[in-house]
Amino acid sequence: MNAICMRSTFARSETTHRTEASACRNVHATSRSSVDRTCSSGHLEIMSRTVPPHVLVMESSFPKPSHRVLTSFWTFHVLGWLAIGLSMWFGVVAHVDDPYITLLAKMWFGMSGGLVALGLRPFYQYLYERTIPIPALISIAAVVSYVATVIWSGLFKIGARVIRASIAGQDFYLPSFASIFSGALFYTFIMLAWSVLYFGIKYYRDMEAERERAIRAEGHAHRAELQALRYQLNPHFLFNTMNAISTLVAEGRSSDAERMIARLSDFLRLTLENDAAPEAPLVEEIDFTRRYLEIEQIRFGDRLSTTIDVDADTMSACVPTLLLQPLVENAIRHGIAANEEGGTVRVSARRAGQRLLLRVEDDGRGFNESMKLKEGIGLSNTRARLDALYHGNHRFEIAPSDGGGCIVSIDIPLRTETAPVASPLHTDQTSTRNPPTLT
Repeated sequence: MNAICMRSTFARSETTHRTEASACRNVHATSRSSVDRTCSSGHLEIMSRTVPPHVLVMESSFPKPSHRVLTSFWTFHVLGWLAIGLSMWFGVVAHVDDPYITLLAKMWFGMSGGLVALGLRPFYQYLYERTIPIPALISIAAVVSYVATVIWSGLFKIGARVIRASIAGQDFYLPSFASIFSGALFYTFIMLAWSVLYFGIKYYRDMEAERERAIRAEGHAHRAELQALRYQLNPHFLFNTMNAISTLVAEGRSSDAERMIARLSDFLRLTLENDAAPEAPLVEEIDFTRRYLEIEQIRFGDRLSTTIDVDADTMSACVPTLLLQPLVENAIRHGIAANEEGGTVRVSARRAGQRLLLRVEDDGRGFNESMKLKEGIGLSNTRARLDALYHGNHRFEIAPSDGGGCIVSIDIPLRTETAPVASPLHTDQTSTRNPPTLT
């Protein structure tokens, strides 16, 4: 049997990495009850907790953001500018002889302002996407608003003259530049107010969309946790593990049986106690995967060889919770277990610029398209959670290995708060298949 033999020395403990990477956790203080119970043997500790119902909401329950935002923009835009025109009319209706013609003129006041504001929208969208500092953004908006209101003033005055000439029979003449610029000063405050509202509402909408994405991601994490219990505690896994333990006892290898029970206890405890945050430090995911491999190592013996190779500067990176273990389980179940000679499972993590590259590879039975179409809970759940967390800014691929077997590759953004200085985590790829050293 081949365990995960570490040949590199850590400059810092895994606890330090977890402390540094805690910033990637978004712990929600929701209503969650927990009851810890330890069995009489002192080995198995099970946590029972109530999952907050708001995080179990399905992704389809949220309206499509693009349609909703577009509808609300046009609603506020049209009604807002019509309200401006009406308010201008109410302010002068008691002092004019032709209230209806004045109403048309003031409504044109609002409509022309709305048309000019629509012309500013693409430019404002461009500014918003550039993440310009707020003081600079305000200055640009003020200048642009004044230029826009000069155009608005000209459109309004020309349109008002057209209305009066066509309905009241008054003479039509173009307004002077002086009258256009004099009116623009007052209109600037209205256009600037629209600009502020535009950026404010857009920022609010983006915050709402981000909140909804966070809720969806957290919901996926909770469902992943519950589904992890489903396929980690399924009858096949427990049956095979218990059989392996009973075989060790029958062969008189009581110490190995005790170690396997202890590892199974640790694995179940970590599975049930795992934080419900959407993301966790990579160092914790590696530790969780390592404990799972130790169980499978004892079970498969010489048929299973494992390798973990993780760069030091990725240890504090944020990754989706319960990401690697189902991929490793899939490799063992469909690659190694089906191969009479067994094989090797390799887990690696690399940094490529601002990207984190994760890889789970086996040299077992092999890969074909029919297997890809029959993705189980682990793979389909991983796809869904990556989509919810990274919104397309990721890559998840399953492909055949050159030497036989299967490769699962994940490419996600690299996010970490502190630069780790620990030595890289590797396994001894040249070690022989000896019984594992379990600590």
